[in-house]
Amino acid sequence: MSSLSAHGRLTIVAAVAAWLSVLPLFSITQTDDWIVPAAIVVALVAGSGYVLRKLGVPSLLVPVAQLAVVVLWLGVLVANDVALLGFIPTTDWATRLVDVFQEGTDVTSTYVAPIPVPRGILMMLVGGAGLVALLVDALAVWLRKVPLAGVPLAACYTVAASVMSTGLDWWWFLPPATGFLALLVSEGRTRVAAWGRSASPSARRSGIPETDSLARNGRRVGAVALAVAVAVPGIAPVLTEGVLGPGQGRGGGGGQTIRTDNPIIDLQRNLQRQENVEVLQYSSATEAPTYIRIVTLDVFDGEEWKTSDRPVPDSVDSGMPHPQGLADADWPYVDYEISVTPDFSSSWLPLPYPAQSIDIEGDWRYHAPTLDVVADGDDVRARTYDVRSLVVEPTVDALRNAGPPSDDVDAMLELPDELPSMVTDLAEQVTEGAEDDFSRAAALQQWFRVEGDFEYDIEATSGHTTNALVEFLNDRVGYCEQFAATMAIMARYLGIPARVAVGFTQGRPAPGGDGTYIVQSHDSHAWPELYFEGSGWVRFEPTPGEITGVAPDWTTVPSQNAPVPDPNDPSAPAPSPSSTVPSIPRDDQLGGGAASGSQDPPSQWPLILLGVLALVAFFATPSVAARIGRELRWRRAGDDAGALAEAAWADLREAARDAGQPWDPAATPRVTGRRLATSASLDDDERQLLDHLVGAVEQARYARRAEPVEALREDTDMVRRSIGRSASLGQRIQAFLLPTRLRDSAGEANRRLVDGFDWIDTTGERLRTSIGSVSLRRQAAAPAPRPPAE
Repeated sequence: MSSLSAHGRLTIVAAVAAWLSVLPLFSITQTDDWIVPAAIVVALVAGSGYVLRKLGVPSLLVPVAQLAVVVLWLGVLVANDVALLGFIPTTDWATRLVDVFQEGTDVTSTYVAPIPVPRGILMMLVGGAGLVALLVDALAVWLRKVPLAGVPLAACYTVAASVMSTGLDWWWFLPPATGFLALLVSEGRTRVAAWGRSASPSARRSGIPETDSLARNGRRVGAVALAVAVAVPGIAPVLTEGVLGPGQGRGGGGGQTIRTDNPIIDLQRNLQRQENVEVLQYSSATEAPTYIRIVTLDVFDGEEWKTSDRPVPDSVDSGMPHPQGLADADWPYVDYEISVTPDFSSSWLPLPYPAQSIDIEGDWRYHAPTLDVVADGDDVRARTYDVRSLVVEPTVDALRNAGPPSDDVDAMLELPDELPSMVTDLAEQVTEGAEDDFSRAAALQQWFRVEGDFEYDIEATSGHTTNALVEFLNDRVGYCEQFAATMAIMARYLGIPARVAVGFTQGRPAPGGDGTYIVQSHDSHAWPELYFEGSGWVRFEPTPGEITGVAPDWTTVPSQNAPVPDPNDPSAPAPSPSSTVPSIPRDDQLGGGAASGSQDPPSQWPLILLGVLALVAFFATPSVAARIGRELRWRRAGDDAGALAEAAWADLREAARDAGQPWDPAATPRVTGRRLATSASLDDDERQLLDHLVGAVEQARYARRAEPVEALREDTDMVRRSIGRSASLGQRIQAFLLPTRLRDSAGEANRRLVDGFDWIDTTGERLRTSIGSVSLRRQAAAPAPRPPAE
């Protein structure tokens, strides 16, 4: 086949391999709609590289142009509305790209896998696919270092294996391994085809060059796949409780540990698990059930509900503050004993609201406005603790007659500027005619529970983004996360301070009737809390009654009470076990930094991003790495005159090749010096320095004993600079971005890798031959069978 068709085939195979290598990222994302833009960017990178090389564009400029294509495509995806004609960059276009990238980094530091795919994550996924395609194209098609292309091909698998909290299934390694194998086979056929057509019958029939390397390539990829599949999950920084998988809990959960890292991501997965894992038990003298709250989400940024930045300087040992906004009335107390099972792990403390005193071992600190309690480097797993909590049951009249909210809760009214008009229009429509905040809140709750014809379904799309809100209100299908989040957003729009609490419903009475309640993972729940002056933060319940039972008495007026069965009535049907797992933020969302005294476990995403940025920074300054390599070469030479002369000659060779000057490794030093002096147009002084260097090399190579040469390092540096000045601008850019020393190092690494595989193949063949020879000798030495007796 012609060299052009071989080059085109290798380009296509490299693009397919790059696209296959991106597929493991499916395992860390909730949706797969990003794969089409990723496939397009891979095609754009491959196509632009092929066309530019065909047009004769300097090879070094091709990756730069491909990178520009990637950036332009990202602009089309996330900033087309601020670009001229949808793709021509502007100042606003560049600002949008930076802002969206920052959004993506915020999501990666907030969530654990699998993550949603807002535009920031879309930009990262598509941009990562483009960079992988660019590196594979450069290594395999341009530099023809196909074995080294395995490094970027394994990048996405490595990232996925690093961040999956449950470990990565082994089959996700098959797509990148298949792409790598196809790339090796294609490159092997291309090399064999350069020697002419094979004379073998199979090659004559198929027209495809036959090569024994195909089988060896398969064995090599198999060996690499096995090594990486075993090594990556074991050595990568993962978000699990063990090295190769999640930690194993104990108790009734069948070994399944429920963590509150970020159940926004784990929500549906935990709901759909077959085993309803026991989380905790609680009991009180009154034997009355209660909601158990874990954490409060008090910030909505347009993409998600999350916790605000919170300093937590005060320990629960000194008691808890009075609830925000609650009047100093004679509210009764109830004492609870709470026992957390070994199957529940969290740095947030499950509590009835509003807790006023807590007796627990360890360093636990509270956030005064929310009364959330978090551990300072501790965990609630298998803990038993005592809590005294107020019983706050406001009356409808108290809520209806509440005065304007305090300035202390102004932040609980904040909303993004670009709120969907559908949300605001429905909020106004549903509360039309309501004359006070309580009536508006009660109308919203009634609409979500009854009048809006909403359906509870754990299969609904999760999240609180603009698209998710609109989809929820259009389809009228969702679960508690959407009900609580949307009601809180509408309440804020109507001027009622609101936030979202997450935790558990009251659970089920334990067998024996001793007043103990059992809370399980399917009891996880989210609900809105609305602020009324004098009553403080009041729980509402917009999730439909078939899941939550009757709404709190203080949230409805008599005409709005719906005939919903009481969940505590033994004769009533039990609520569905598919109640929701709440959108619980990760421990490191608490904020406050070192000043807060919290020591929350760090997210692994920032570490991975930091490593990627460090790698990019390294490859962005390869000339620095080359300079370090030259310095190490001189240091290794020490005081050995011969080694110093060879170090000087290696410096000269690299400088000449970086400047685009001819270099014949078979020529003598003297011939090389004359040719170089002429081609680089050196003046008399520079020629004299070059002659000095040539003489030192000749003496080191041909004299009986090499003598030290004075000022050899200084003269070599001056000659290098003189030769460098003869280079064109393009050659200088190439020398900076891809110096000869790094190209030679990459080639040597590639050669050693191939030689290593060849040694393994040769050793295997020799072993098989030896075993076959031994077998033949044994057969020859064996006595011949006697003929049967007549």
